[in-house]
Amino acid sequence: MVLSRFWYVLLSIALAVAFFLLYLATEVSNRSASRTRAELLTAASNAVGWYLKDDARTRATALIPLALDADVLAALGAASQADNLKEVKGELKDKARKALKKYAQSLEQRAEKQKETGGALVFDALWAIDTSGRVVANIGFEQGTSSPHFEMGGYSLVADALHGWIRDDAWVFDDKIYRVVAHPVEREVGAAPIGAIVGAKVVDDRFAEAISVSTGAAVAFYAGGTRIATGAPASFDKTDLEITAADVARLGTDENYKVKGRTAVLPLPDRAGGSVAAIFARMPGEAWDRGAGYVVGHRQPTVHSPFEFQRLADEKDKAAVPSLWIALVAAGLALLGLLLTVFEHTLPLARFRRATRDLGAGRVDVLKPATFGWSFKKIAADINDGLDKVAAAAGVDRGPADLERVLGPLPQQPTMSAFAVPEGDGAGLGRLPALPDQFEPLAERKRKLPSLPGEAEVPAKAPAAEAAARKTPAPPQKAAAAVAPAPGPAAPAADPRLDPATEGEFDEEAYWQQVFQEFVALKGRLGEGTKKLAYDKFRQTLQRNKDELAKQHGCTRVKFRVYEKNGKAALKASPVK
Repeated sequence: MVLSRFWYVLLSIALAVAFFLLYLATEVSNRSASRTRAELLTAASNAVGWYLKDDARTRATALIPLALDADVLAALGAASQADNLKEVKGELKDKARKALKKYAQSLEQRAEKQKETGGALVFDALWAIDTSGRVVANIGFEQGTSSPHFEMGGYSLVADALHGWIRDDAWVFDDKIYRVVAHPVEREVGAAPIGAIVGAKVVDDRFAEAISVSTGAAVAFYAGGTRIATGAPASFDKTDLEITAADVARLGTDENYKVKGRTAVLPLPDRAGGSVAAIFARMPGEAWDRGAGYVVGHRQPTVHSPFEFQRLADEKDKAAVPSLWIALVAAGLALLGLLLTVFEHTLPLARFRRATRDLGAGRVDVLKPATFGWSFKKIAADINDGLDKVAAAAGVDRGPADLERVLGPLPQQPTMSAFAVPEGDGAGLGRLPALPDQFEPLAERKRKLPSLPGEAEVPAKAPAAEAAARKTPAPPQKAAAAVAPAPGPAAPAADPRLDPATEGEFDEEAYWQQVFQEFVALKGRLGEGTKKLAYDKFRQTLQRNKDELAKQHGCTRVKFRVYEKNGKAALKASPVK
């Protein structure tokens, strides 16, 4: 299950990395949005200021036709020479007022024809002022006609215009902001002015909307601590730029606002969940001291978790996502995981289930651990051990286990390790040299071993009898049961070298080599192939079985017996206690 478990770990790591990147993207997005918002607000505030200046220059230029009008020149010339406006003929005043009205109407008709917005070049009020600052004629602001003593010479804008300068300013009258421009009136070019023409435009929602359309900014004008005009794109809620008393109070303590006339980026926590920020700027001129100004705002939603991207995304964003490729990759990864599970779990489990079914049906008497993989190999070995113990406890002899029951089916071409010597003449590292056709019998080898006290030497067989014995092998004897052996032939004499008392004299390696030679010799006599049978693998099998028996029975030595079973060479391992 290595590949499947590795796949689960890999998917878990990939999921963790994905969440890490999503949360990281959230923080990066918020930081980038905050920086971008500050840049956008600064640019929007500057754009509104530039719009106001450009609008003032355009309006000042639009007053030139009035400054050259004959009726206006006549009325202002007469007023400038009179000590009192009452001395000026009413006919001159009426003509001047009609000239102002006619020009204002022409501007409105042109704006309506061109379907312009509230920012069109129109005036809500016009004044004709003599050199003493007295209002000779006006329209749109009736306060000048209600009192003959009304004069505007005290305004810096008017004073500069009477001295020959073209000026613009912002005034606050009755909680309204006026954008005001003034142009001097001269009889001759370069001569002293005889008066000035002053035009004013009320800053209302139409005017603010025209600014928003031209600059793309969400802007609101305020005066006296309240909002008086707002203009914003369709995507921006105008109520988010509502000016409160708390906002005005905060401006009074802002050093940038007091010194530079503009604040830094300020969050508006009470608007749209804190996603709206703004920059406040003061109106120039007279309105500065009256607390008038404008504010530009920008809404930038803050992403609190990766799941909010779904809420903020629109249809265009969703369409840009390669959903099909994402689905294909996910399906491919899922299919790969299922294939790994089938390969490492479903198929081995089915193979093990078939083997246990055959064991239960009696078609086989033992499981072959070498034919299984992963943990099923250990389970099969445990089942075999359990069956042996149950049979031994019941006094049933299950018979000896052959080599294939221990190793599984022996391959015709054994697998070579990285250190194996290629096959050639049969000799190499980890492999015994080619064996001769005849071997010295085990009984003869036993006879040559030194006899233990009380043990008689085993006489060697005559060569003819020995040859006959090799040609006609004796029938196999059943091994004694581990517990409560059943009645049968007497067990063969124990090998004295396996006696624990001879611990210091026993050469286990030589004994295993002798067992290997006997096993190969028996396979040769039975017509089985021996050329590809390597000693190193045979030795590993003996060592593994010795370790298992030592663990089960607490023995230090294991006896291996070579015999014939069903026409094949077999091997039986027994503990020596």
